[in-house]
Amino acid sequence: PGFFELRQYTIRPGSMKTYMMETFAAAQVRKSIFDTKDSRWLSFFSTEIGGDLSTVHHLYWYKDYDVRDAVRAKAAASAEWGAYLKDARPCMASQHNAALIEATATLHAAGLPSALDFEPNAESDTAVTYELRRYQLKLGYNTVPDFLKLYGKGLPDKLRVDDSGASTLVTLLYSDSGPLNVVYEVWRHESLQRSLAARQASRQSDKWKEAVASIAGLANTFDTQYLRPTPFSPWQ
Repeated sequence: PGFFELRQYTIRPGSMKTYMMETFAAAQVRKSIFDTKDSRWLSFFSTEIGGDLSTVHHLYWYKDYDVRDAVRAKAAASAEWGAYLKDARPCMASQHNAALIEATATLHAAGLPSALDFEPNAESDTAVTYELRRYQLKLGYNTVPDFLKLYGKGLPDKLRVDDSGASTLVTLLYSDSGPLNVVYEVWRHESLQRSLAARQASRQSDKWKEAVASIAGLANTFDTQYLRPTPFSPWQ
């Protein structure tokens, strides 16, 4: 139930250090505003490889749009949040957001929890990396359902053959506003290097390779970015 909001901000050249310092200092204020019984702040990432290095990514969940409106109103009324924005906003060159729906049934069919139940390995002593994989699919009402059907057929076998223990599929999302017919995978890797072990293992799955071959026919573009969780990100 509910929806996710992915917010991506491009930070002005030379302003990343200031932006991160101000955002770190206001992390508890953000948490106090956005974490309610009907909303959650989930993550805050910086770009490591594969995208604009000046972009930060943060993800939220809301039970519905009325909840989002109420939370945003709470933020607008907060003096502490206003003080943070006064210092942080000049660092931003642009802001982009999109509303996303989780393909929860596809995750559950593969034995995976929803993003709301995801619990990162708290004992990780490596440079944990998240991977944001983005598919821009062709236009059409059936394209996303067809993608999820194909993906769901191959995913269990992909997970079965990967005994590396290096990677976890955190969530699978598709767009509800913003650019449409976009699907996102979010993976957590114990490290950049160990992500390669998971990728190599998946190539041993014939069912996954068949699924990817069919998915390729539905997609216009595909890109992937490696992201680092900031020290104040809920997901580590």
